[in-house]
Amino acid sequence: AMEILHRAEKAGLVLQTGNAKKALFICTCCGCCCGALRSIKSDPCPASRVSTPFVACLNQDTCTGCGICLKRCQMDAIELHNGRAWVDTDRCIGSGLCVSTCPTASFYLLRKPRAKQPYVPGTLIETYIRLGRASNRMSVSSLIKMKINSVTDRWNTFNE
Repeated sequence: AMEILHRAEKAGLVLQTGNAKKALFICTCCGCCCGALRSIKSDPCPASRVSTPFVACLNQDTCTGCGICLKRCQMDAIELHNGRAWVDTDRCIGSGLCVSTCPTASFYLLRKPRAKQPYVPGTLIETYIRLGRASNRMSVSSLIKMKINSVTDRWNTFNE
């Protein structure tokens, strides 16, 4: 498992779970192929859509502006300004891909204060419902239908 994680990090893939306290899976994804990351990336403020307690920070004094971090960031949260990297914290989802390859060790992950850490839904169903509400793509009736289908599916699975 560790070898898979090392290979994924080397390839610049984002390690993510089902975004719930009761995680059902762990995957490694990129922002061009993964539907979830692609959807999050299209949001003007991706950081508000994920439950990450971390944000990338940068020591401007040691940054050489090499641009490796720009290529690694799946959310396009890093730009070059005056020959130095700059982090858009509204876009940063705290993946750490900039940290692991910075040749000058200028990047680091900072844990957000507890009051600024987002709510982590209890289950994946709750996550999907919250995302549907946030994007205004789901009506109240479709949310109710999803909840009923979820309960029915669990009931049917339990009684098989």
